[in-house]
Amino acid sequence: MSFSHEIKRKINQFAKEQSQHYLDEAEMTYMEKLRRKTGQTKNKIMAKLAKFKNRSETSLEAQNDMILYMSDYMNDLIAEGFSEQEAFERAKKELMFRSETAKAADLQKRFVEYYVNRDPADYEAIGLFYAGFMFFGLSIGALVGFLGSGGRAAFLSGGWIDTLIGVTVGVIIGLGLGLISNAMIALKKKG
Repeated sequence: MSFSHEIKRKINQFAKEQSQHYLDEAEMTYMEKLRRKTGQTKNKIMAKLAKFKNRSETSLEAQNDMILYMSDYMNDLIAEGFSEQEAFERAKKELMFRSETAKAADLQKRFVEYYVNRDPADYEAIGLFYAGFMFFGLSIGALVGFLGSGGRAAFLSGGWIDTLIGVTVGVIIGLGLGLISNAMIALKKKG
């Protein structure tokens, strides 16, 4: 059956839009999906890349397949008594891209929750705790190692190893205290 010029145009436009969603979902890696959520810069890049994807051979093949499938489906609906416009609207509704996997829906929900509850001040505080505890641990560890090895005279004749051990232990203690402060901030935010 031959459709009106307006319906053919609508089918072509719908196929172009929807086939891109299917291709994007199929071609995108997990990391690309995560990065897609990170901000406007990514959206600008994706818009530029979309221009190239729309012109690709795979994209055109997907669009053509969508047009054929939609046309066949609409012909079946028209044979059942639907008008051309009703058939188009129903086919459009049935063929519209939907990512319906439970995993995708759960991941999307967690993304939304993360970005709604994300507070940059928390990350700044955590970073400052880590840095502060690292410097504190480094300083105390170096001082204890230096003094424990016998001071300046012993440092030059092999005592630097004790100082290095003190620095290493101090850094590890600083990291431990940073992790504890990170946990306390996370628990406070959660509660």
